[in-house]
Amino acid sequence: MNATRKPLGRRALWLAAFFLVALSMGAVGYALAPAIPGPQEKSFTVHLRRYEYDPPVIRVNRGDTVRLKFVSEDVVHGFYLEGHDLDVTAAPLRPTVQALHPSTGKRETLEEVVFAADREGKFRFRCSQTCGYLHPFMLGELIVRPNRLLPVSIGLAVGILLAGALVVSLKESRS
Repeated sequence: MNATRKPLGRRALWLAAFFLVALSMGAVGYALAPAIPGPQEKSFTVHLRRYEYDPPVIRVNRGDTVRLKFVSEDVVHGFYLEGHDLDVTAAPLRPTVQALHPSTGKRETLEEVVFAADREGKFRFRCSQTCGYLHPFMLGELIVRPNRLLPVSIGLAVGILLAGALVVSLKESRS
């Protein structure tokens, strides 16, 4: 059997054009996404109570200076921030906390913890002091970097609509 390749059909060419237009509009959406604002100072008061942090999610931009104050409302709690060499212990009714940097063993008493959000991503924080039966479920997240997914999604949706309109108009012009 002699297999011969058929040239690409018109349908395949239209499909390729359709995806090319859609992807280019997604890239345009990404390029036009709001620029990340310059570094700012963000302050949060984190309330610690049995089995929860309030707020459970802290959102900042890369480069921001983050200031955290801790208020323990019932028992001794911890705040271990993964990826940031930070382990804080907060006791109830105390205006200060004990901050430990595990890599160096350095301890200090602080009214607030200050650090730079210099890496983007999601970083979990968890209680590092056993505070009761549900202690392992006392978790939260530090999210560093704004969400650029929305502008990209809008760009892709517009691209798909434009590519679809192009295909329909070309098919109608042939009729």
